[in-house]
Formats: sequence, C-alpha cells, structure tokens
Amino acid sequence: MEKKVNKWTILLLVAGLICLISHQGTNAQEEKFPTRPITVISPFEAGGGTEVELRILSPYVQNHLGQPLIINSIPGGGTTIGASAAARAKADGYTLICNPIPHTILAQELHGTDSHLENFEYIYSWFEGSMGPIVKADSPYKTFSDLVEASKKKPLKAAIAGIGSIDHLYTLLLEKYTGLKAVVVPYEGGGPATTAVIRGDVDFFVGLRTTSVRFVRDGKVRELVNLGPEPLEALPDTPTIYQLGYKDFPYIPFVRGVAAPPGTPKDRVKILETAFKNGVDDPKFKENMKKQGRPVITMTGEKLKEFAQYSLKITKDYMPLMKKK
Repeated sequence: MEKKVNKWTILLLVAGLICLISHQGTNAQEEKFPTRPITVISPFEAGGGTEVELRILSPYVQNHLGQPLIINSIPGGGTTIGASAAARAKADGYTLICNPIPHTILAQELHGTDSHLENFEYIYSWFEGSMGPIVKADSPYKTFSDLVEASKKKPLKAAIAGIGSIDHLYTLLLEKYTGLKAVVVPYEGGGPATTAVIRGDVDFFVGLRTTSVRFVRDGKVRELVNLGPEPLEALPDTPTIYQLGYKDFPYIPFVRGVAAPPGTPKDRVKILETAFKNGVDDPKFKENMKKQGRPVITMTGEKLKEFAQYSLKITKDYMPLMKKK
C-alpha cells in the first residue's frame, strides 16, 4: 500500500512540475514583444508624405524591433476613418497610427468622431514642417500677391487634403489674414491634392512644403510663400509670410509621429519608442530624408503627447472658423 501511495505521489508531483514549467514558458512567450509584424495605419491615400516617410523609416525601425512594419493606408473622412480604426484596435502594441498633428485632431473635432487621439499613447516623432501654397508651373500667378489679387475678382479653387485637414485650416487662415478668397475642393490626401494642381483642376493647394519639394524640382509646380518662420533648406528662396508683411499670421507646425491606442502597456510603448528613436537616429535614414528635402526634427513620446493635447486646445480655438465653410 505504501508503494502505491508513493507512486501516485510522485506522478502528481511530476505532473505539477510539468504544468508549472509550461505555464512559465507561456508567460515568457506572452511577455516577449514583438513576436510578429506591427501594423502602422496611415490615414491618407497611398503616395502622400506620410506613407512616403513611413516607407523610408520602416527598415531602420525593423532593424531594432526584429519585426517588420506593415504600412496600411486607410484614407477617408479627412483622416477620421484611419483614426477610428486605430482607436478600435487592440491595445497590445501591434497596431499603431502615424498620426500627423494637428491634422488628425482637427479632423476629429470637426467631424465629431470619438477617436480621442489626444488620449493615445504617443511613441516618437521624426518630423516637423511648415506649409506653403503651390500653383502649377505655368500658372499666371507668379507671386503670392498675384494669387490674392486674382482671388478678389473671382474666388479661386483651393485643393485641400480633406475637410478638417491642416491645409483646410491654413487656407481659411489665409483668407482671414491676407484677404485671399477661395472655394475649397476636398481630396483624400496631399498626394491627390498636389496632382489636382499639376493637372490644372484647381488653382492652388496649401500643402506641406516637404511634399512639394520634388514637384518643384521637377518643374511641375511653383511655391509662392512659406507659411512658417524658418526657411526650408530644399526651398531656400521662397519668402516667408512674415517677410511679405503679414506679421500676425499664426504659425502651427505639422508634426509627424506614431502613437498606439490608449491602454497599450507602458513596457511595450517603451520598446517601440526605443526602436523608433534608434531607427530615426540611423545616419542612412537621415541621409535618405535629406535627399528628399525632409528635415529630421524629433520629439519623445512624452513631448509628442503634450503637443497632441496642445493641438486639441488650438483646434477648439479655430473650430468656429472651420465650421463656417
């Protein structure tokens, strides 16, 4: 009888040990991150500046994460469709959004969506830029003054990258501070809006200056004025709006970075931030960006979150202006 008891005792102990080892192995597997590719939502049409920069950056981030980044373009609603998809995603670090601020927050507030991007877990940003109106290369509007004066006789067609976009806001600010008259024509991103200018479908587009660089270099468009305080190395001869005498014109930077849904574990956010920082710091990434006229200006996740919350404030300030049109 004693031998029988000892036998079953030993079997139970062995079984318990196996379960314990198995459980510990499962926990270790769960804690390891990432173990599969990470999807990054781009809330614009493919071909715009956001997707272009993500594709430039992704191999350098992959070198540090050990997993590829899958770029998923989800355009529509002035970025609100992509933002809503990110807000609904599981908060496990495997779905991110490239969240250009304040563009996406403007759209969120104007359309009344519940994505609440200001509450996301911000990871890292690598870009800050200004805007500037472009016209077709053979346009009769040679200067910004030409554009303003012509619009007073008949409102001009202005492409925008969606209702509630930052270029929509800047077009309205130009009307308010310079007397420009425009009728906005929405497109699903900066790429399609720029194409509309090149085709002659619209008179101008207040686009991100770095997106315009290659088209200026190719002789397809002409930039009329820089709506920021600092010159862009790739377009050094464009006058600023302040040099033209519009001293009160507000400057709102365009910041491009990545964020994860609220509630994503802090340890995973930290892993992602480290990987993106190391990817952005890679000299080859910076060289590729410079070739395209794209300055690399970084922000930590903490600073980026602060800017997102600041953007919500200024968005609320400008919302009455945006709702007029």
